[in-house]
Amino acid sequence: MIPKMKRNIKSLILLLAATAVGSVAGAQNTTTMENKKSVADTVKNGFEKIENGVVSGYKAIENGVVSGYTAIQDGVVEGFTKISDAFVKKFLMRDGETLEEAKARIAREEEGLHRQEQDRVATCRHRTEETGRAARERAGVNNK
Repeated sequence: MIPKMKRNIKSLILLLAATAVGSVAGAQNTTTMENKKSVADTVKNGFEKIENGVVSGYKAIENGVVSGYTAIQDGVVEGFTKISDAFVKKFLMRDGETLEEAKARIAREEEGLHRQEQDRVATCRHRTEETGRAARERAGVNNK
């Protein structure tokens, strides 16, 4: 019975030794894993800082471009308005008429001309359709 107990004790000692070695190795692995996580977090934070810097740089460029474009657009519109107003004052305003009244009158006249042109086109289209229909009838064709 004693030899069997010795074997069991030896097995128990080997098991305890293996557990102790495994614990030490596991602790080292845990430390290594924690170090790797720390490095990964540091790298991630570095990338986030770079990303934020790049994004803020792009936003600054975007704001500069948009404000420049807006300034140019406003200048062009203002310049065109001044030229248009000067032209109306010089060539199209009637005596006793303000600039706004002249612009309104010109807009009404232009709308009337546009309507006349639309009516003329519709009349021509109608006459063309009638002429085509009459020609088809004379030719004996029953198309529309």
